[in-house]
Amino acid sequence: MESAGIFGPKLSGKTTLAKELSRQYWVRSHRRSLVLDINLEGWGSHAWVTDDEDKFWSVVWREPVVGKAKPSLVIVEEATETINRDKTLTRVFTRLRHLEHKLIVVGHDGTNLLRIMREQIDTLYLFRSSPKAAEMWADSMTQTGFLEAENLEQYEFLYGERFRPPVKRKLDLAKLHKISA
Repeated sequence: MESAGIFGPKLSGKTTLAKELSRQYWVRSHRRSLVLDINLEGWGSHAWVTDDEDKFWSVVWREPVVGKAKPSLVIVEEATETINRDKTLTRVFTRLRHLEHKLIVVGHDGTNLLRIMREQIDTLYLFRSSPKAAEMWADSMTQTGFLEAENLEQYEFLYGERFRPPVKRKLDLAKLHKISA
């Protein structure tokens, strides 16, 4: 995964999944998460969280210095409000990997990203979506299996990587609560 998207309606499990991916990234690589979260939710001690967009992007674009700063998992929550088709943020999707950062964008609706942004996403976690939204993601990921997103239940999502068909998964909330306790 270089650039991932997590999309779906409220209460589907998007932020819960993003927090778990952040935690797993820390456990596996000992690299922190940089999180832009306008709600300032708790993401764990491994994450640096801010709601200040200017400060966030300044930290993200600062070159990792060998021995001082490692590449990070960059998480942008509420893409509807934070990215919202802002053309100046296209470089987040096209150039961030050159700093060896990984990107996760979380939002309700992928149409809040420009097409060029959506097409840079190589890993998609798609929760229940309207037929039109599912069709858009099936097109962007060139995988018709994403059309099944309209039939998902709460906490179910389709996980897919570019060039591979998506598979249905479900958040195990009981397991996640044990981990965070």
